[in-house]
Amino acid sequence: MSATPVRLLIVDDDPLVLSSLRLYFGSPAGEQVDVVGEASTGQHALDILDACHEDNPVDVVLADIHLPGMDGVELLGRIRELPEPPVFVAMTALDEEETMLSVLARGGRGYILKSSRPEFIIDTVLATASGGTVVSPQPASNLVRHLTPEQEAPVPAVPEHAAPELPRLSAAEETILSLVCVGLSNAEISRKTGRSSSMVKKQVSQLLGRFGASTRVQLAVLATEAGFRPDDLRR
Repeated sequence: MSATPVRLLIVDDDPLVLSSLRLYFGSPAGEQVDVVGEASTGQHALDILDACHEDNPVDVVLADIHLPGMDGVELLGRIRELPEPPVFVAMTALDEEETMLSVLARGGRGYILKSSRPEFIIDTVLATASGGTVVSPQPASNLVRHLTPEQEAPVPAVPEHAAPELPRLSAAEETILSLVCVGLSNAEISRKTGRSSSMVKKQVSQLLGRFGASTRVQLAVLATEAGFRPDDLRR
């Protein structure tokens, strides 16, 4: 348990949602989270981040995807341009696969439904602030469907600038990337390939750098958006 509360900025244009979230984080279960600001638009959120960045920086931004003027995906892009960007968690009333992929590809650390239980929303903020990635169960099942070798449907496209070109990969890199895409951990990849754990860790790190990804989920999303499929693996 962290001694310092996670500093949270909530962004939503629905007063009822703001009120509900305020209650969630104000409850005993939310004592590890300090709501330092609320915004109803993307620009308002950026203004708050600018005002807080020196003395009391925001740790996590929990933002609705469907905001007036500047939507949540655009807000995420603007936040990622900041010198020390806070963690971004997207929140939505609708399970939209294309939006989920776009958020994860741009470096978002969470994609959750507004209908999630209060405890799940609180845990998401804490987990992402600690470096984790969280996706609500239903969107997560859709993500797995997109990343598994058995998929037949094409992956929904995201705007061009979100997806890199697929770099030229060696057979070894294809092997590692395929296993990352189907959800294996470094230890599992090590056991499956016979490579040492340190070698697997090094190769995964190199793949993260080549795709410009900061997390394994983001790596998998960017790779599939660029045209890579786990069944591209040539055994």
